[in-house]
Formats: sequence, C-alpha cells, structure tokens
Amino acid sequence: MKIKAKKIDEKIAENYTKVKIGGIAEIRYGDNIIKCKNKWTRYFMSSIIVFIANQEVKDVTYTGLPSPSYIDPAGMSLGVTARVGTDETTPTTPNMSDLVSKVDIAPDSVTRRATKESDRSMYRQEYIFTWNPGTLPDIREGGDIDGKVGEFGVYLRTDDDTWESGTLNPSRSTSDHYASNKIWVIPLGGADIRLSARIASADGAFDPFEFYGSIDPLTFKWRFQVAII
Repeated sequence: MKIKAKKIDEKIAENYTKVKIGGIAEIRYGDNIIKCKNKWTRYFMSSIIVFIANQEVKDVTYTGLPSPSYIDPAGMSLGVTARVGTDETTPTTPNMSDLVSKVDIAPDSVTRRATKESDRSMYRQEYIFTWNPGTLPDIREGGDIDGKVGEFGVYLRTDDDTWESGTLNPSRSTSDHYASNKIWVIPLGGADIRLSARIASADGAFDPFEFYGSIDPLTFKWRFQVAII
C-alpha cells in the first residue's frame, strides 16, 4: 500500500512543516550597535543530526555515585518509536502531545541512519519503522478498527519545555534508572518520549487509506534534515 504524497512545492508555504534555524549576532562598542547574521558551518549541522540520531554510547564509569555506577550519554533516539492513527479531520498544531486517534501498537523494528551530502551542505537523519504482517489490526470500514489510516506520529526523547522564558544560564539535564545505579544523561530537562512530528491526512500530507494489517506489512519512513542554503 503506497501513500499518495503531495508535491513538495505545494507544501512550502504551509505552517508547521519546517523548522528554520537562524543565528543572530549583536556587536556593541562604545555607542555603536551592529546587528548581523552568522553563517553556519558543517560541524553545527552534523552535531544536530548526531544528537537526534544517537541512542546511546559506551558506558563510562562515574565515581561520584555508589559503585558500580555508569553514565550512558544518550541522544533523542533513546526509545524512539512511531504510531499510526485513524484521525482524518484534525490539523496538526505545535501544542499536540499525541496523535488524535492513536492505534497504540509499536513497530516491530526501527532502523536509524545518518547521511550527509558529499559537499557537506546537507545532513539527514532517517528512521524506518516497520510493522510486520499481523502486528497491526485491519484498519478499514467494518474492520478490526473501523476507519482509515489518517495520521502517523514520530516519538523522540524530548524536553518538557516547562522552563521559564528568559532563563539565565540554563543548565538542564535529566536521569533515571538511579535504583540500578545506571543513569541516562541527556542535555534536556524532563526528557521523555513525546510526540515530536505528526504526518496527517488532515494537513494534506497524504490521502487516508484502508490497511489490511492482518496480512500486509506497513513501512513508515521519516527524515529530518539540516542544510546550508
């Protein structure tokens, strides 16, 4: 079953489809104030992609906790997952915390891949979520779930954004698994698995479709990219 995608040039002007990253500088000397924009390097882009793509790295012994203790530095992909949903009418907004009509069944496999252009002008992080035949129910009129597939969600380990705007010298981190003396360290406060991206038919991203999960596999691919333009 293929999703009928809309042409990319029809999506450019729509809200909530892109994250534009900008860097503004201000130079002051005497009574002079100069405002200007920076130019990005490939190292900044690479760091963003790696932070999103990374799940965890090798344990590092940390002597500041009861022995044996470890720090497992982790990126946003720690616990990454996806879900399908059946809503066909609700547009996506930035404050959505979950799919509207979620079918709460995890994919059988998740593949993560980081890629870059040969001239290092663009970096991509790609996820491939696969539900094997029989994992999802039949989502169709009169099926196990009555309706159509109308939304997909990507869930990454993200910040809870409870910090006050204008926080001075923020120092945010989170940890868990303390009881087992193993701590996940991630430079985000209140990090947890949350809805990070939604692909919805209500936004015109694809046409809702019936799906025979009892016999067909379902593959959902999502990419995040950063480019110098």
